Amino acid sequence: MSYQDKAQLATFPPFVGRVQVAMMKAAVDVAAEKPKQGEVYRLRRALAVNVLSDPAGFAARFAWAVITNPVIELTSTDQDLQVTVNSVWNSIAGVPPEDPPSSGVSDDVS
Repeated sequence: MSYQDKAQLATFPPFVGRVQVAMMKAAVDVAAEKPKQGEVYRLRRALAVNVLSDPAGFAARFAWAVITNPVIELTSTDQDLQVTVNSVWNSIAGVPPEDPPSSGVSDDVS
């Protein structure tokens, strides 16, 4: 799918509506997570509360993030959309990426 096709898909109302349903399901699931300490939980929960308060305002953001998945197209299943929404949740919430596990090999080249 070309970038032009993806751009059209990201703004196609029936597609955005499907993404919005997946986004709302994710928001309900995140909001129901057991409270934890830390920045990751705080950011994830804040996004859930904001999404639940303003679903239409967040639907376009999620639609644009979802179309970056190369397998997503108009005919993608609801499950594919849900998995993709779930996978971009932390990025949209602003959760910093985790450090990769240490391999035990030093990166020091001095």
